Amino acid sequence: MEHKHLPDKDALLAAIEMEERGYNFFKDSAGKANDTFAKEVFSFLADEELNHIKAIKKFNEEYIKGGLGDADRIIAELKAGKPKTSIVKIFDQLKDKTPTAGRDLDVYEFAMDFELKGEAFYKKAEAEATDPRAKKLYGFLVGEEQKHFKIVESCMAYFENPAEFFHQREKWHVEG
Repeated sequence: MEHKHLPDKDALLAAIEMEERGYNFFKDSAGKANDTFAKEVFSFLADEELNHIKAIKKFNEEYIKGGLGDADRIIAELKAGKPKTSIVKIFDQLKDKTPTAGRDLDVYEFAMDFELKGEAFYKKAEAEATDPRAKKLYGFLVGEEQKHFKIVESCMAYFENPAEFFHQREKWHVEG
């Protein structure tokens, strides 16, 4: 049975489009980045966006067909599919590197803005969702956008002042 007028359908389709734009942005940015670190971070974020696209499409297909749209299963698959250490490894590799002249700061600023807009979109979608499963998926995606923002923000901190970046990281390990 196919539902024609689902209240959350438009938001799900908009989420797919937004994630596709994010994927294309990060993939293009990785290809154009002057710095190896920037390439790795943008590639990581492109992979994250691709996983979100797959998950939202899967949820959307199940939802439109009248299925359960099992947000818990889809969120668990997303969490299981990404090693938590991959971004940590990228940052750990920085210890012996110095930023190059091409620091891609404008791209990082744009990326931070993109992630903030993504977070706002998912917060609004979560607040307006009529289906509790869609609401749960959007809530999870709010958290994902917040994590992405923090990653990009950390990159900016590194490029703007590498010594301070490492000082703060060492404080995190000692204090936390």
